Amino acid sequence: MIKVDHSLRRQRRAARDALRNAGTLAFKPVSSAQWTDVSVSRRGAIRVRIQHDDIAGVTPEMTQWWFENMAGTTTWNGVDFTGPEVLYYHLWHHRDHIRITPLTDAPDGTPNTGFRVGALSRIDEQFNDYRDRIHQVMRTTRLDSTEFTFDILGPAHIPAGYIIHRYAPVDGGVSFYAETVIDVRVPILGPVLNWLVRPFLFSRATADHWIRHNIEETGRTADILPAIHAAAHAPART
Repeated sequence: MIKVDHSLRRQRRAARDALRNAGTLAFKPVSSAQWTDVSVSRRGAIRVRIQHDDIAGVTPEMTQWWFENMAGTTTWNGVDFTGPEVLYYHLWHHRDHIRITPLTDAPDGTPNTGFRVGALSRIDEQFNDYRDRIHQVMRTTRLDSTEFTFDILGPAHIPAGYIIHRYAPVDGGVSFYAETVIDVRVPILGPVLNWLVRPFLFSRATADHWIRHNIEETGRTADILPAIHAAAHAPART
């Protein structure tokens, strides 16, 4: 179980204050998505899909940078960059997110500052009024200007599913599609575990909560990424 310590509470308050200062505290509603879908396959795997509302003011290259550096911090306070240090991840969802922890660098030695292809990262978050808790190791399999995908790893790093994000340029921003599949991929026992165990870990109700959470964080991107990305790429002062 993830304990909410005082540092986490301060971080969340700082993120909330920044969003309030910017006038963007409210989340997008589930109805903002173009469409959503939940299905269960014959082998007991569950798939959740969301075609999000387009993200305004963001490019595919900015989106790639965002995922590559998601473990970073900023002093953005919603107006300028004189506020307290706050995690990008908390700004993305001030209520549910806890932390992104890079566990390994990329196989080619590239430092992992969020997610990098071939690297391991751990996601800690909670949603559904804190009843659904995520403390999960992921292995990034693709991250470029069109797609960000990672495998969800179970015990002994057995693949237990994956999450796909696809984005493309549209007028004024990017389109954004997200897909989560929970599917234990082990010989013979995989379907058995999917039908008997998977519903206790990720049920149709969990899928509905994940849809809400994902729409809220994705919808937040337009509120925070343009300012953060511009600051991170501003010419160094001499």
